[in-house]
Amino acid sequence: MRELPQELAAVIRQIPNRSTAAVTQVERLEGLTNQNYLVTLDGERLVVRLSRENAAALGINRELEWEALSAAAAAGIAPEVVHIILPEGHLVTRYIHGHHWTLAEWRDPVNLRRLVEKVKQLHSLPPVRATFSSFQRVETSIERARTLGVLFPPDFDRFIQAMQAIRQDQQADPYPWLRFCHNDLFCVNVMDDGQVRLLDWEFAGMGDCYFDLATLAYAFDSANTLSLELQESMLTWYFGETTPHIWRRFRGMLFMLLFFTAMWGLVQEGMLQAGVIRAVAGFDFMEYADATFAAMRTALSTE
Repeated sequence: MRELPQELAAVIRQIPNRSTAAVTQVERLEGLTNQNYLVTLDGERLVVRLSRENAAALGINRELEWEALSAAAAAGIAPEVVHIILPEGHLVTRYIHGHHWTLAEWRDPVNLRRLVEKVKQLHSLPPVRATFSSFQRVETSIERARTLGVLFPPDFDRFIQAMQAIRQDQQADPYPWLRFCHNDLFCVNVMDDGQVRLLDWEFAGMGDCYFDLATLAYAFDSANTLSLELQESMLTWYFGETTPHIWRRFRGMLFMLLFFTAMWGLVQEGMLQAGVIRAVAGFDFMEYADATFAAMRTALSTE
């Protein structure tokens, strides 16, 4: 087998009770924020995540992530944590032998309901220390992007005004929406091994339950991920009904999801231009941000 990357080998040596295990296979996995590997040690399959320099700039706290991931893993929602190296944030979890759903599988009402039930289970878990506010994340990303000198869309003020209105609507909502949330439920972070499992807990924390639901409706980076009928079914499965108020809160958090991901793309592009991170083959951060800003304009025009 080809010699292991030095950093990967160093992390493997620190895994408790496995430092002398023979590495028989290594496979590089996809990832936009980190470097991920599927490693086989004496027949045991583990996923090793090497944390990268851009984590802090994206508002990721590795210690709080570990706490949230451990709680979710104990509930059978997330992969088992084998080892973590702090403060670096290098993480080793047990490999889940399952598959990611296709778009057709995601739209299957039986699968979608299974996923909604898993999200409800997560939202019912005890509070964790980590917090996630899409509003604060967007504002922090705006400051970071400006520091990096990234160009903003000419109609950016319109997005800010919409965000302020959505924040006021959230604050006026009496429903107990503050829950233990995943906050990154895109299709690549959902795995089916007979049970629905949730991966990648970097943004997990106490947040708005509507944000998780909005992500399910945009999980394939498209507002067409779920039809309006399936969106209504999803909300009814979660809340027991779908009222105009629920629809409004859901649409508001869908806009905030778009804003959050668009700013993620801008910050990543700025760090790329500054030489902080390396390019990802086949992925253009600026193109992703521009496409998401376009989706935000469409969302505002249909309100």
